[in-house]
Amino acid sequence: MPSVMVRIPSLLAEVGDGRKEIPVEAGTVGGALEALFGVLPQLRVHVFDETGGVRPHVSVFHEGRAARDRDGLAAPLSDGSVVTILQAVSGGSPASAQVRLPVSGWTIP
Repeated sequence: MPSVMVRIPSLLAEVGDGRKEIPVEAGTVGGALEALFGVLPQLRVHVFDETGGVRPHVSVFHEGRAARDRDGLAAPLSDGSVVTILQAVSGGSPASAQVRLPVSGWTIP
């Protein structure tokens, strides 16, 4: 079984044990996620939805390319592979989203 690294964003690391990189052994991207959940089971609900699919706001990458562009969760891994989980982040106040143009003084909402 290949030894691989799963990288998770800071928000998920806070839900877990603080680590952003978790070494696991797995033969596929999906297997790496399952191995991750074996170590940090509390992360499952943040990555998978109720049907067992990857949540819409979560992206899984294998070697820097979206897993959906390859073979999805069935993509094979080799020793040293890196699987990265990213979550979309949104929000903020309307005031923080405004851009002030320095020359004209206009504000773009």
